[in-house]
Amino acid sequence: MISAAQSHHSMDLWGPRRALSLKEARKRTALVHILRLVFTIGAVLSAGWLLGTIIESSFRERRAEPGAAGLSVTVHGPRFDGYDDNDRPYTLTALTAQRRRDNVGLVDLVNPQLKDAASTTVQAREGVWNAELEVLDLSGDVVMTDAGGYTFTSQKTRMYVRENRVEGQDPLTGFGPVGEVKADGYEVLDGGNRILLKGNVWTKFTAKKRPQ
Repeated sequence: MISAAQSHHSMDLWGPRRALSLKEARKRTALVHILRLVFTIGAVLSAGWLLGTIIESSFRERRAEPGAAGLSVTVHGPRFDGYDDNDRPYTLTALTAQRRRDNVGLVDLVNPQLKDAASTTVQAREGVWNAELEVLDLSGDVVMTDAGGYTFTSQKTRMYVRENRVEGQDPLTGFGPVGEVKADGYEVLDGGNRILLKGNVWTKFTAKKRPQ
């Protein structure tokens, strides 16, 4: 059997070890808390730096946008060549051309002029060319002339160049060898072989003079 003295001696031996282990555990716990705090602060600082960088970049891009949007290139004497659905060539020229920044498929034209294989010429003060769809919107003193000696004038005209079709919602005035015509709207079909007049149509025919 273990005597009381021996038991007391054993407790004396384990006591300092327990106290030492408790101190070490407390030190380790405190160290863990410190490391967690350091990592947390570091994560917050890193997140703040990253967020600040993103915000700063966003502001830089916004400050750069007005200057970039203001940049434009004007081409003098442009020329566009193409073919309609019947493989007939056409040529579009202008005084100047400027591609839009918000829609690069559209080109603003000054004094555009379109000529086709049938010697038909269409010109105006301004125009917008859709290169992808091959559609030309003309405005301001639109004048259309053909090989037969007919001239038509309007203020707005849309030309489906690929389809060789023309339509307009503004009043049209025309004159030629046969007479004069007026209408509120019009549509030119079949490559100019057929003209459809719409609204308040007025015509005046001129009789051909018989040779003497």
